[in-house]
Amino acid sequence: MSKEKELLKIVEKTLPFPTKVIVGYAKLDTSFTSGDLARICNIPSSSAKFYLNKMIELRMVTKIPHKKRYQKFSNAETVSSWLKDLIKVGLLPLETGSLTIPEKE
Repeated sequence: MSKEKELLKIVEKTLPFPTKVIVGYAKLDTSFTSGDLARICNIPSSSAKFYLNKMIELRMVTKIPHKKRYQKFSNAETVSSWLKDLIKVGLLPLETGSLTIPEKE
């Protein structure tokens, strides 16, 4: 298997989105609809809505109130910029011990 295929396999297994959604997300404007995501990624609209709900959960986008539009957070213009920010504010502090895991009550 080629190096590119191996890398794409790792990306697919690591991130919560398929590679075509990652590529399509980077092409979206700051404000967009689920139809825009479906069209750019060539996926069904139900899949686009599913991935948008994941993005809302992960704080990559927010739903614009009273409109059928979504907006990217400023730190999430691309999936990689969002991931870099997550590493900086979440993963590194967790590894160094400055972010602790709460114990269950």
